[in-house]
Amino acid sequence: MSRVLIAVILCMQSHALFAATSDGRWQLGIGDPTIWGWLTVGMYLLAMGRCFVKANTNRQAETAYLFWTFLGWFLLLLAINKQLDLQTVFTLGLKQMAIAQGWYEQRRALQIVFVVCIGLTMLVLLLTLRIVLFNLWRQYKLVWMGLFLLSAFILIRAASFHHIDIFIRESLFGLELNVVLENLALLMIILGTFWHRPSSKFAERTFSNTVRTLKDYYEASKPGDPVFCPRCATKANAKAAHERTFKCKYCAFKYLVYVTD
Repeated sequence: MSRVLIAVILCMQSHALFAATSDGRWQLGIGDPTIWGWLTVGMYLLAMGRCFVKANTNRQAETAYLFWTFLGWFLLLLAINKQLDLQTVFTLGLKQMAIAQGWYEQRRALQIVFVVCIGLTMLVLLLTLRIVLFNLWRQYKLVWMGLFLLSAFILIRAASFHHIDIFIRESLFGLELNVVLENLALLMIILGTFWHRPSSKFAERTFSNTVRTLKDYYEASKPGDPVFCPRCATKANAKAAHERTFKCKYCAFKYLVYVTD
C-alpha cells in the first residue's frame, strides 16, 4: 500500500504528466496537480454522483430524469477537462489558424466577440431551461444558483484564456478567485440536491384545490383559466383553451383540456 502511495505522489510531481504547452503545442497530462486542483475534481465527481442519484429517484418524471442525467454527464466532462485543459487545444488551434490566415493582429476584437457570444449563448440556454423546467426551479433553487455561478465561472475562464482579465487572478483569503467561484458553485449544486423544496406537499396542496379529475384530461371553467396537470398538479404556462393538448413540463404527461363553459 505504501508503495502505491509513493508511486502516486511521484506521478503527481512528475512534470511529464502535466498538461501544458510546449513550442505552441498541447501535451497530455495533469493540468492542475495542486491539492486545490484535485479537491475541485473531487467536488465535480461528488456533484455528478448526486445528480445521477437524483436521476435514479426521478425515473417516473421524464423531464426531471433527463435534466439530472444530462447535468451529471456535463459535470463529469468538466471534471475531466479540469485536469486535461482540453480547451487549450481549441485555443492553440485558433491561434495557429489566425497566424496562417493573416488576421492574428485583429484578434483582440474577435476575442471580445467570441466571449460575448459565449455569454449570450449560456444566458439564453439557462433562461430556456428556467422556463421549460419551471417546477424544478421552484424545488431546487440552490442547484440553479450553483449552475448560474458555474456558468459565470466558465465565462470568466473563457475570457481569461483570451487575455481579457476581469478579476480571475484576484485573491480571496489567500486563494485565487477562480478557485473560490468554482468550488462555491459546485458546493451549492451538491447541497441543493439534499436541501430543496419537497414536491409532494406542493403537489398535494395544489391538487386538492385545483385538479378536478384523475383522468387524462383537465376541465376548466372558462377559456383563459389556469391549467394544472392531472397527474402531478404542475401549473402550465399556457391558459385553458377547449380541446387543446398540453404536455406537463415536470412529468411530461400529455393531456387534453376541456372548457365546460
